[in-house]
Amino acid sequence: MPGPISDARFISDFSPARAVGFSGGPHAYFSGRRFPQRQGSSEQIVMSRSECSRLQLFFRAEGLADTDTFSKSDPYLVLYERRNSASSGAGGGRMLIGRTEIINNNLNPRWTTSFTVPFHFESRQIFDAELYDDDGKGPGGGDDALGVVSFQLAHVVGSAAATLKQRVTNGKGSLFVTGVETSESANRRDTIRLQFAGRDLRKMDTFGLSDPYFRLFRLQPNGTKTQLHLSNVIDKTLTPIWQPVEFKVRDLCGADPAALTLRFEMFDKDFFSDDSMGWFECSFNDLLEVGAGRKTFDPRKPHKPDNRYGVIYLAKCELRQVPSFTQLLATGLQMNVMVSIDFTGSNGDPRMPTSLHYMNPMSPNQYVRAIMSVGDILMEYDTDKQIPAFGFGARLPDGNVNMCFHLNFEQNPYVQGIQGVLDSYGRALATVMLSGPTNFSPTVTTANRLSRSSPGVYTVLLILTDGDITDMQATIDAICDADDAPLSIIIVGVGNGCDFALMNQLDGDTEPLRSSRGKPCRRDLVQFVPFRDFAMAPPMMLAAAVLEELPNQVVDWALLSGYRPPVVSTGVQLGAAAPMQPLPQPAIVPYTVAPPSCGAPLSHDNGAPSCELQRPLPPPPSCQPQPGCT
Repeated sequence: MPGPISDARFISDFSPARAVGFSGGPHAYFSGRRFPQRQGSSEQIVMSRSECSRLQLFFRAEGLADTDTFSKSDPYLVLYERRNSASSGAGGGRMLIGRTEIINNNLNPRWTTSFTVPFHFESRQIFDAELYDDDGKGPGGGDDALGVVSFQLAHVVGSAAATLKQRVTNGKGSLFVTGVETSESANRRDTIRLQFAGRDLRKMDTFGLSDPYFRLFRLQPNGTKTQLHLSNVIDKTLTPIWQPVEFKVRDLCGADPAALTLRFEMFDKDFFSDDSMGWFECSFNDLLEVGAGRKTFDPRKPHKPDNRYGVIYLAKCELRQVPSFTQLLATGLQMNVMVSIDFTGSNGDPRMPTSLHYMNPMSPNQYVRAIMSVGDILMEYDTDKQIPAFGFGARLPDGNVNMCFHLNFEQNPYVQGIQGVLDSYGRALATVMLSGPTNFSPTVTTANRLSRSSPGVYTVLLILTDGDITDMQATIDAICDADDAPLSIIIVGVGNGCDFALMNQLDGDTEPLRSSRGKPCRRDLVQFVPFRDFAMAPPMMLAAAVLEELPNQVVDWALLSGYRPPVVSTGVQLGAAAPMQPLPQPAIVPYTVAPPSCGAPLSHDNGAPSCELQRPLPPPPSCQPQPGCT
């Protein structure tokens, strides 16, 4: 987008409401209209690039139909994934996931068979659970159908205790679907900080003490070993305390923390050749036991079992257990979507087909397509579907240029769902005049305040713009100030000939942002994607690229802010795999970060009375209508 001088020159105060050919204004294109849903059969499949979680799905039912004359039904379940889902491969139709066991004479079955499936936050994954009464003929050979339940994996993950209840279609009763993240998946970001130490080590040198060091290996299933760490050498001591080292838990053990997966080998450093001081093998749970002071390690040599080399213990053992994204959702963290749209003059005259805001009923513009593509996924995790919607860079009816105004021109900016955003967008085009410049900082500051005012809610701000910003340093300052807020910022660059060079800097993937006050941004909370790279692709491809970093951003925020989800029962029945639980360890100190102080509620900076945004609508009667916050 041009700079302030060019924008000022372009301000011509044209109003789309007066544009010829827009009968009733652009909002007539939106009001009461629902865009056609994308057709799964015509879309190519997008394999997620983000590191996905793996979920075990458990099923139980209540009140199923009885199709047997002299006994009750013998139900079993067959699970399919629709092939337009992210993890099911290309093509149409469905892919068979598996079949449960048969439970005889039971209308309220609890199946022990579970199914492990990948979970991709950034994609829509739909499953069909077909229920049958076993008559010995098979699901396609004449077994009585008891109904079917179709569900989205996002709804399972986002439900309380990750358990979704749905009525059986074409049958009776209800089906309960519970998703439990597998141990290896749930704990893949956990870390442990270890400081090995020794006492009473054996004196290996003739004219001095030992010079000990150690190597730590991971034992592989095929019998080989991989070195994880080489310690520093401590000269002339029998009581070494080596430098601490941090590992990812997944590097130390697999799904079973009790398996012997580690080997510790100790040596005495010599001028010509190092002498072995014994070794031992242990499990991850053994490390926790030693860290708690309940046991020690005794390095020896197999061919000299009675030849002792001293005692190895842990002077420090700090376990940082990181909640996964799916665990945060299952234990009550909610998602909220916020939208901000660029109304600057460089978008072009909306009356002209070349404008990025041009309304063609047969072909939605890039703003509309981006809102629909990304919102389609995020709405599955937004429980109340109330979206605060804003615009920036427009001249309002009062003649003032506003850099953060309520898109619906109401006191409260919340609208109902994606359609509410699109309707408000159309009405705003009929009301405002495109202007400039392109300032992001007021929107980011507003999102920061709003996100802090909603405990237990993580806000995703979607900014749609046609070019580079004109308040770069102020925006960086606002982003750095929001690094501990429950906030992610997704920027979609609209237009084909625009320069988005500065957007990549805001993304922060190559170098962390730093404010004008020298404060570094402590986490990556911005993702930028140019729409032109996906203009000819199905909507799901844009959503996958835009949202791929979001799960890790949410987890990073939880770590930085010290957020701890409430304890919620998983409700898993009959053989569900629980996440890995290390043995009790009172001496192990977990990482803790003091939670930030909450920001003040959103207030209008133009001198109007302060008005905290409320959910749901309407706002309190004490609030006086204010068209926007500058």
